[in-house]
Parts: sequence; structure tokens; C-alpha cells
Amino acid sequence: MKRYIKHIIIHSTATFDPKVSQHYGCFHYVVERTGEIKKIHPENSVIKHLPSVDAEAIHVAYAGGRNKAGALGDTRTPVQEEALFNKIVALSVKYPGAKICGHNELDATANCPGFSVKDWIRNYEPDLLLSA
Repeated sequence: MKRYIKHIIIHSTATFDPKVSQHYGCFHYVVERTGEIKKIHPENSVIKHLPSVDAEAIHVAYAGGRNKAGALGDTRTPVQEEALFNKIVALSVKYPGAKICGHNELDATANCPGFSVKDWIRNYEPDLLLSA
């Protein structure tokens, strides 16, 4: 079943240590702390996460999102941040009309993904390794 994708939604898994069993059922993709991108569900699957947009959304999360004190926030590693950015770019090419946003932009009660997606995308500069 082909879906019309209007949203690419960024999440955190809201978990601590990646060695702890993770529940990744609510996402199409999860970016591990190592930068590895795991495909959890096919893009044509409707994932039940945000009922108002799920039928037209791709959900991408980074593993983490809780600090050592248990508070929700941005815990991305540099390699994870780069992999997340690259995945978003690839998805935005595949779905050119899709709006890229954070979970918190569609659900005001959520502190997910722990950072402003709009500001991050606007200001992100990948760490390019240029040869001398």
C-alpha cells in the first residue's frame, strides 16, 4: 500500500542506556548512538504514535532522550546527530512535500525529541572531513 507522506516526525526513544532493552515499535527508523540506522517497520506501515497524522507520517527516532537524572532532553551523540540528519535528508528527497517536525510540534504535551527540530535543521553543519 502506497501512502501519501505529509510529515517526517522526529522523536527520541526516551530511554537511557542503549544496552537496556529498547522498545522501538512506534517508529519506522531508529538511529542508534553509534549512528547505525535500524529499520523497524516498512515505510508503507501506519505506525500508531500521533493519531491525527499517523496515516500520513514517517516516524524517525534517535535512541536516547533521557539524561542520567532521568529528565527528558537532547542526548544525541555527534555521530548519531549526523546519521539522523542524513536520514532526514534522504526521506525529504523521497517525500519532497513532507514537513519535517518534532513530535513536540504536533503534541504540545510532549518533550520529545528534546530539542527544536526547526532550529537544529536550520543551523546544523555536518562535520565534513576535508582532505588537505
